Amino acid sequence: MIALYRKELRSTFTSWTGYVYLAVFSLISGFIFTTGNLLSQNGDIKSYFASICTVLVFLVPILTMRVFAEERKLRTLQLLFTMPLSLGDIVAGKFLATLTVFCIGLVPTLAYPLILAGYGSVEAAVVAGNYLGLLMLVSACIAIGLFVSALTENQLIAAVVTYALLLALWLLDSTGLTSAAGNGTHLLAYLSLSGHFQAFTYGIFDPADIVFFASLTLLFLAFCVLTLDARKTT
Repeated sequence: MIALYRKELRSTFTSWTGYVYLAVFSLISGFIFTTGNLLSQNGDIKSYFASICTVLVFLVPILTMRVFAEERKLRTLQLLFTMPLSLGDIVAGKFLATLTVFCIGLVPTLAYPLILAGYGSVEAAVVAGNYLGLLMLVSACIAIGLFVSALTENQLIAAVVTYALLLALWLLDSTGLTSAAGNGTHLLAYLSLSGHFQAFTYGIFDPADIVFFASLTLLFLAFCVLTLDARKTT
């Protein structure tokens, strides 16, 4: 799995995908922090994370759209199946490589709380909660994106469908859909990504939210494995 992880990480940066993602993320992240915190003299780091989470709904599909769709288009997926790896190892290696690219983009943002700390007080629990919540949120989003990418060989379709799913899950708690769902209200509210992320922004580590994101990640990774298994046997 380590070899596949390294191969996937290298391939991300031998194409335009990794560089485009990092450039766009850095540009938008810096703009949000500069305008929302520095220029407005706002020392609340929560406002930065609230904005960046919405941005990531748009950016994660850039990372995931090619992972399996490109393998299918280039007809290298069957070659991948011949490697001495289980389908779970293949999915895990690609998942971890994609998550690593996201973490690379996140590293420069660690300077933002330090900058704000120079102008006032920044609560360590709030900063830690936001970063942990962001990591768990993006892990779930990447898992969803990998599953969608495994369903098609068209990268554009993979990106659009992933974006639509993530946007729907993110907005579930902020639309009138939950109030119109009747008995399904609690279920829809529970599936809301933003609803489960909210507690992290205040430095609250609710086990229920951690379990939700971990379960969602594992569920869609399992779906991805099942999809590949169906592809392998056909």
